[in-house]
Amino acid sequence: MASAEKLLHEAQYAFQCITFGESRENSRHRSRAISLSKKIIRKFPASMEAGEAHALLRRLGEEAYTSNLSKRHRHITQAAHHAGGRTDPNAGNFAVRTPVPQSMDSGEQVVETLDWGGLLGLVFGLPKVLLGLIVFGALFLWGLFGPFLLFPLVIFVLFTGPFRQMLKPEQRRNMNAFVAKANDYIEQRRGLS
Repeated sequence: MASAEKLLHEAQYAFQCITFGESRENSRHRSRAISLSKKIIRKFPASMEAGEAHALLRRLGEEAYTSNLSKRHRHITQAAHHAGGRTDPNAGNFAVRTPVPQSMDSGEQVVETLDWGGLLGLVFGLPKVLLGLIVFGALFLWGLFGPFLLFPLVIFVLFTGPFRQMLKPEQRRNMNAFVAKANDYIEQRRGLS
C-alpha cells in the first residue's frame, strides 16, 4: 500500500506535466492527478496530504486546460507581444509611466485607493530645508506627544486599507469620498509642479 506522501508526490508530478493546449498527454496527466488526489482524500482524510490534495483539485478546476482554452487565450508572436506600447530608446522620447490609483471592486461598491506614490512624490518634491524642518519638528513633537501622534497615523493607515471593508456602507462611501478628494489634490499639485 502506497503512503500518502508518495501518492501526493505522484499527483503533483502529474499536475506539473500538464502543458497548455489539448492533447492526450494532458488529459492523461489531468485524470491521473485527479484520481490520485481523490484517493489521498478517501484513504487519508485527516492528513496534511489530504489538504494538499484538496488544493490540487481546486487548482485543476481553475486551470484552463480544457476546450475553453482556445476561446480564453489567444496566441500571438513574441515580437508582436513585445512591440506593443514600446518607444524607441534611441529616438530620445522615453515614455514615463506614472502610476494611476486603481479602484478595487468589492462587490456592490467600488473602493478608492490612495495614490501613495503621488503622495510620496509630493513630499519628496519639497525643498530639502523644508523637509529638514518638518523632520526636526516631528522629532520635537514626538518627544512631547509621542503616542498621540502615532494614533492618528495608525487610524489613517487602517482606514485606507483592507480594514475599510468592515465599515458600514455609509462610512465606506464617506471614506471613499475623502480618499478621492485626496487623490484629486495630489493630482492637482502634481500638475502644478
